[in-house]
Amino acid sequence: MIAEFVSVLQVLQPAGEKLFDFLETRTGRFLLSILFVVAAVFVNRLMKWQLQRQGQAHPNDTPMRAKWVRRNNLVWIFTFLLITAVWSNQIKSFLYSIAAVAGAMLVVSKDLILCLWGALIISLNKSLRIGSTIEVGKYTGQLVNTGFLTFELAEIGPSKKQTGRLLQLPNSIVFTEGIRNLSTYGTYGIHLIDFNFDKTVNLDAAEKLALRLASESGKMWLENAEAHFSMLERNNFVDLPKARPEVFWASVDDKCLRMTLRLACPLSKRGQVEKAIVKRFWIEYLQQPHPEAHDDDAENLHLD
Repeated sequence: MIAEFVSVLQVLQPAGEKLFDFLETRTGRFLLSILFVVAAVFVNRLMKWQLQRQGQAHPNDTPMRAKWVRRNNLVWIFTFLLITAVWSNQIKSFLYSIAAVAGAMLVVSKDLILCLWGALIISLNKSLRIGSTIEVGKYTGQLVNTGFLTFELAEIGPSKKQTGRLLQLPNSIVFTEGIRNLSTYGTYGIHLIDFNFDKTVNLDAAEKLALRLASESGKMWLENAEAHFSMLERNNFVDLPKARPEVFWASVDDKCLRMTLRLACPLSKRGQVEKAIVKRFWIEYLQQPHPEAHDDDAENLHLD
């Protein structure tokens, strides 16, 4: 038995040596790197399918997203280390060249480097795509073009409508301003509408009116939005806000209360929906009877 095994190894030895010699060439390293990447993608898909089955069997198990992110990162880190080991000799000489070029560029232009790094960050961010609605600092718009030095936004004004102007911003702005992706959820998004009142506001009346107007405005797409958010929750292991309208109250200062109406709507209809709800709300709310505020003298007399 052992003699047969040894003879088989002796027969396979020349083929093994040729295989290892081939893997030491650039073509062999390239094919081996592709094999590692394909294997990583396959393992990630297999783990995601397994977690989805676990989520269906145990719907109350909340840390599914954490498990998926941790396992996914481990697989890609291991794959990166394998590819780095395969190309270690070439990487060493390449890094020396890059270090020399980077040192020269650092002396020439810091802003240019920041723009190039910003372009890399934007291109590697999977949630930022052409057509995404984003907010960068005080600028809001739809991403229409990206480049090595700048990116372009079709400006969206305070009315949530496009102004017809094209904003060209340097990529380096991503290091000084946060980027808010308003179209993270795809076709539908969560929209917030604020209403400010004084302390004499009728809380129940204002809340019921806002919820009724939001439900009437969203009756055409509410079920589709709920199905869309549920699909995103299952596929990405995250908890998203509900599509049903909700109201939240906050105290701005001693004399002002803020009511925030949260609702789901198509991204292309945010401005139209907000305009219709705000207009109808104030018309109907101001027509309702409200208790009159006590004057200062009456309050002081009561306190005394």
